[in-house]
This record gives sequence, structure tokens and C-alpha cells, in this order.
Amino acid sequence: MLRRRAAQSSGPEPESLDCPPETPDNREMRDSPTAPLTDRTDQEVEDHTDNLSPIDQMADMHQTRSQKWKVVLIILCLSVTVSVTLSSPLVTFRTNSTQAHSLPPPVPSICPLHTANETITPVKGSTHLMVSAYQDHRERGATRIIAMVNRDRPMSLYCVLCCSGHAPQVAPAAVVMHSVHYGYPYVAADMLCLEEPGCNATHVTLGTSLDIQDSLNQTFLSIQNRERQEEDFPFHLTVCMSSMFGDYNNVQQFVQTMEFYKLLGVRRVVLYLTSCGPDLEKVLQYYAEEGTLEVIGWPINNFLKPSTGWKAQELEGDIHLNGQLTIMNECIYRNMYRSRYVLLADVDQLLVPASHSSLLPLMEDLQEQHPDAAVFLMETHLFPATAGTATQDHSARRRAPGVDLLDYVYRELVLEDAFRSYKMVVNPRLVLQTAMFEVTQSYGDSVRVPSDVCKIMQVKEAQRESWTNEQLILDRRLWEFGDYLVPSVDEVLQKLGIQTSPWERVVL
Repeated sequence: MLRRRAAQSSGPEPESLDCPPETPDNREMRDSPTAPLTDRTDQEVEDHTDNLSPIDQMADMHQTRSQKWKVVLIILCLSVTVSVTLSSPLVTFRTNSTQAHSLPPPVPSICPLHTANETITPVKGSTHLMVSAYQDHRERGATRIIAMVNRDRPMSLYCVLCCSGHAPQVAPAAVVMHSVHYGYPYVAADMLCLEEPGCNATHVTLGTSLDIQDSLNQTFLSIQNRERQEEDFPFHLTVCMSSMFGDYNNVQQFVQTMEFYKLLGVRRVVLYLTSCGPDLEKVLQYYAEEGTLEVIGWPINNFLKPSTGWKAQELEGDIHLNGQLTIMNECIYRNMYRSRYVLLADVDQLLVPASHSSLLPLMEDLQEQHPDAAVFLMETHLFPATAGTATQDHSARRRAPGVDLLDYVYRELVLEDAFRSYKMVVNPRLVLQTAMFEVTQSYGDSVRVPSDVCKIMQVKEAQRESWTNEQLILDRRLWEFGDYLVPSVDEVLQKLGIQTSPWERVVL
């Protein structure tokens, strides 16, 4: 059963996404607001019920307007001669009727003519952007295009599907804007495309008109996840990191994070890269060649002016935090049939189990305790960068540019009435849509994991400057992995030739 969680759409403050307490009454997610279908030019389609999914809305719309299109079909059939029908290859055009209609193409074409070679592709004739396309076997086999949509310029869009061994199909696209956008004009969105039986689409694009010739000249996306898989995944847990941008050069922490996850059984990390510092670029190349890291180019600044923070009223930009919400959703679908679980976290965050020595048995225990769970919420705990450190022998290990996680053993106490930030481990096959701190649409429950089971560690500036070390909590859990972590990090830094003074520190 599809669970939907309501989330505020326009508030810039992250507090607006605070999760409600877990109770049996709110276990069933409420319907979250979704954007209307783009093809709503006629008044008769405005009465759709809110409890229908976008795919059901499309099917319902087709059914309610089928009588109207019967007349259109009769006129259309009379206008097409038998000779043209027999001699010309046909392009299938699906209108808002449940039937497919065959029209002679303006010119013979091969579909697709052009395929995307970048992560972000503009929709010609609009301000919208496509990212990737995936077949969603849970939603009647619809093709789901991950996109970024300009909320201020809505328009009708049409799916153009390349069918295997058949003529291409055209159909109205259902545009589902995500409800969370923090006040920025661009928002993460899903474009849903239904195909006729037998099409077996391989590529898809979006057009702004019914001109088939113009549509076939667009850039097409390859449709991924065409084969459904429910077991025997290549990876048990994949870490999806948010985008890296600017001159980010936190080498020490990134190498420690990668080596720590490898120690805990993680074999795949996915990173969306806009830019980084020169030393870190060497590190990314090292782990990519090793096979642990998959780097996805994220050239968002070629198309938009991304914000580097939260509040739209204080920061200029077209989209929140370098398009992070789009990245999180894209990574879920990218790894739907490649990984049993997906961890959604920032580059500077680390999932630390309290008692387990590996993330594999941790997730098995959590799933056994909560068999209906699709989402496990891990609470974020801040380790203030300005707090005093309690370290072991500094001279025993190499020091590279960046934060050394082993230096930070004091964490802030989470006050009872304070906003609680979460990162998530999800079953990607049970998630439809996610926001920053919670999954907004899923087919299962969301479970808050106690911090004495595991927590997210994040080193950053202190939230409460007046706190002293005595008011913080001493937490040396990471030290318990030091015997492996220190030599592993040293080996990587030595191979790459990256080293600074043993006492050099980088201010966050």
C-alpha cells in the first residue's frame, strides 16, 4: 500500500520537515500534495480525486474522455486513405484516449536520433531539465523521468517513446512536482510516461508539442531498470553522497570515510560531482579506479544558478543546495536493482554503528525487528569543530588537508525540544519519493532507529557556542576502529603522495 507523508512545500527552514512522533495513528502516511497533470487544458479533468496516484489519474483521465475521442477517431480514420496507410510506416500517437492512434510520420526517422551524453539535458522549448529515465515496474510499468522543473513556468509536456521494433509513441506526460522546494523556483519532479502494450520502450524524451518530427530530433534518455529484480543484488548497501561542489578539498575526512565504510562492508559509494579541489580530485580518481566509488558528473551550474544553502530569501539561486533533492531521488532509482539498501547522506556525514562491527548485520537485525519497514531514520549528532579534542598519538599517522575525524570525540546533546535531523537507509524498491530528512512516498513504514543502535556523525561548527566540553558527551566509538582505520588511511595518502604537517588543521 502506498504511504504518503505530507510535507510543507515553501518554508525555507529545515525545521518545517521535522518528523512527527512515531505512533500507530500516524503510521499510515497522509496524502502529500502533488502537482497537477500538465495536460489539464479542459475543465472536465479538474475533478480528479487527490487520493489517486499520478498513474491512476492518467488512466482515469483517459477513461472519462474516451467518448469524446471516439468521434475524433471516426473523423481521423475517414481522413487517412488506404494507400497511405499501407505504404507508409506508422508513428503511434496516444492522446488522452485509452486507444492508440496511428498517423503517417512527416519524414522517415530512426528513434532515437540523438542520445544524452550528459547527466542533465534541457527540454527543448522549455525551461525544464531532464536527468535520467527509469522504468517503474510498481507503477504499471510507467517510465519515470527524474527532472528539475521551473515552478513559475508550467506547461504541457509530451512523452516520446522509442519502441523496440515498432513505431515511436507520443503521449501526454504526467508531471509530479515534489512538495519540498524551500522557496526556490526550481523543484525536483517526476515525469510519468505510459506506453501501449508491446512497445517495450528503450528511450524516451520530452517535447512541448505534438510535432512528431520535431520531437524525434530531441535528445533522448536511455530507459534504465527495464528488468525487475527482487533478490541477488550486486551490493548489500550503497552509500549515496550528496553533491560535491566549489573547491571542496577535505581529503583527510573523505579518505577516512571511504576506508571506514569499506571496513563496515560497503562496496559501493556513489558521488555526484560538480567540482572539487585538486588533491581531492586525485582521491576520487583513486577510489573510482579501485571500483569502490562511482562518480556521476553533475554540471548543474551549466544550466542553473544553484544555491549553496537553505534559505531562498537570504541566498540567490534557482534551486536548493545544488539540486540535492533531485540527486537523492535519482540515486534511489539508479540503485533500485543494484543494492538491497541505500544510505542517503552528505559528504561530511558518517554512519557509525554503536555495537555492530559491520553494517550488514546491523541492517539485517533492524529489518528482522521491523519487517514492514521501508525506511530507517538515523539521527544526526554534531561533533563541534570548536570543541577541545582528545586525541591519540598524532605523530603516528599522516595528516592530509581536511578534518581528521579521530580528533573529535565530543558531541552535542540533542535537547528534547530541539529539531532532530535524520539521514536515511532505505529499501529503494519500496520508495517512490524522498525529501531531505524523510521519505514522503513509500510502500512501507518509516522507523526511527535509536541513537544507541547507530548514529550519523557530523563534524561542523558548534550550534551552541556557550557549551563547554563538560556539557558535551564524550564519544570515542570511532577510536575502536582506529587499528584498521589509521594504517588504511596512511596507505592511501602515501600512494597518492598527499601529506601536510602533522599538526596542520583546516577550519570548517
